[in-house]
Amino acid sequence: MSKDSRSDRERIVDAEVALTHLQHDYETLNEVVLQQQKTIEQLSLQVKRLQTKVETNTDPEIRDAEAERPPHY
Repeated sequence: MSKDSRSDRERIVDAEVALTHLQHDYETLNEVVLQQQKTIEQLSLQVKRLQTKVETNTDPEIRDAEAERPPHY
């Protein structure tokens, strides 16, 4: 075996190790993105519910300034 073929093998092993790490990182990032998507969907649903609640509450609050005066006035 020549020195060049040994270094080629080492380079191949290094590339395979790097690929394995990249695959692991890709899977981890994919899991994070999926979880973030679930969170975004939940938050979007909550926002829609709140918008609907605000829109259906069309009666403005009638406030009486005299009734709200603190007792010391």
